[in-house]
Amino acid sequence: DDGTCRALSFDEVIQSWDMAFKDTDGSDYVVGQVWGRRGVDAFLLDQVRGRFSFVESCNRVRALSARWPQAHAKLVEDKANGPAVINQLRATVGGLIPVEPDGSKLARASAVSPFVQAGNVWLPAVELAPWVDGLVEEHAAFPFAAHDDQVDSTSQALNRLLLNAVRPRVRFLGG
Repeated sequence: DDGTCRALSFDEVIQSWDMAFKDTDGSDYVVGQVWGRRGVDAFLLDQVRGRFSFVESCNRVRALSARWPQAHAKLVEDKANGPAVINQLRATVGGLIPVEPDGSKLARASAVSPFVQAGNVWLPAVELAPWVDGLVEEHAAFPFAAHDDQVDSTSQALNRLLLNAVRPRVRFLGG
């Protein structure tokens, strides 16, 4: 009733943000996504995308956090307005994690593409989320599309949920 969403039976629910500097017609988009992981499958649950000012970007992070309260980790790419958004919201929005991109955009997208090919990445039906068509088109045109902000947000989320989940963990005993 209050607009809050709950994702049931997920092992982890996160947000992934790709920020931009300006809200002009030629600037990049701000993209915020909510992803859930169940086992080895990742599900895109929600997305906001627009050319938002700094203030509006902060408002969108607050709103998506209120809408999806179980998305405790909020990954924010540590580029463009990302550091400023984190600094502005640190005292009021918990779980903001700066993420330093590792490698090129193409390398990051390529690293998670086997999960897409294997059928481990799920998108909502276009009837429920009309923005899915644009997301699919941007991914299909990558790296030659005019914009790649949805690709950046997606690869950041899948890196956390799926790629890091299959990497072996090293434990050090005794110090």
